[in-house]
Amino acid sequence: MSESDRVFDRETLLDATVNFIPLVILFIFIGLFLVANPWGDGITDLMTIYMYAIMFGMVVGLSWLTYEIMKRL
Repeated sequence: MSESDRVFDRETLLDATVNFIPLVILFIFIGLFLVANPWGDGITDLMTIYMYAIMFGMVVGLSWLTYEIMKRL
């Protein structure tokens, strides 16, 4: 198997790393917001649902984008 036939060569892993780092950062923020409520009781439940929906939407979107990039490379 030559170097160009490998699925995960150096450039592919470098391209994937660019997307994995923001995913890790998003998971850290989601975990921190689940453990510590920085706004206390001043934020409504609906606003909390919107906040988590936006963060999980970004995780899903970035994961799908990374998957599609890796599939085409």
